[in-house]
Amino acid sequence: MGHYRQHYAIGLGLSLWAFLGGTAIAVPGNSTAAVEAWINAHPTLRPGPTERLVVNRAETPARRFRFRATVIPVTGITPDLVLGRLIRTEEASLVDIVDGITANRMEEALRVIYDATIYNDYRRAAVVYRYSNADTVVMTNGVLRQGELRQGDRFAYWWELTGNSQGFTSMGKITVFLIEDLPPLQERLQATFETGIAE
Repeated sequence: MGHYRQHYAIGLGLSLWAFLGGTAIAVPGNSTAAVEAWINAHPTLRPGPTERLVVNRAETPARRFRFRATVIPVTGITPDLVLGRLIRTEEASLVDIVDGITANRMEEALRVIYDATIYNDYRRAAVVYRYSNADTVVMTNGVLRQGELRQGDRFAYWWELTGNSQGFTSMGKITVFLIEDLPPLQERLQATFETGIAE
């Protein structure tokens, strides 16, 4: 029963996740056309008629999944940003207000969406920053945030969990992005979370 509950929670009830195969042929650095084609052919990420680079799935309103690929850097738009036609950021997010979200579930989402090469790059990646506002006196709007940045050989990775002041985390995301975008993101997070631990 425990194994089934864990699998259900990871997959948000989407049984296709258990049978996912293939390889990650579209990752940050690829063209928008290549990533769109990969998403369209992906057994889990196959978009609806109006979806292209953003895919939304929901088992129930309490359990939801979203995948988003964008040409915008992980840090967002800046005045000097010149947008190209290459994907720079890919993000998978989960919402589960019933069982909650853990870092392990976000890592499992990464493993399911991508191939072993990307997953192993994440597993071997160096942790460059960890943060949490759980120990701060005041949390922004009572929201608990904790996360981790990693630098791999191929990409940089960022997972973040969001929860309430009681410590229950109901939202999570894991992002794969270009290594060149890691320094500004780390700088921004360090400026925000005084309790972060630089590795």
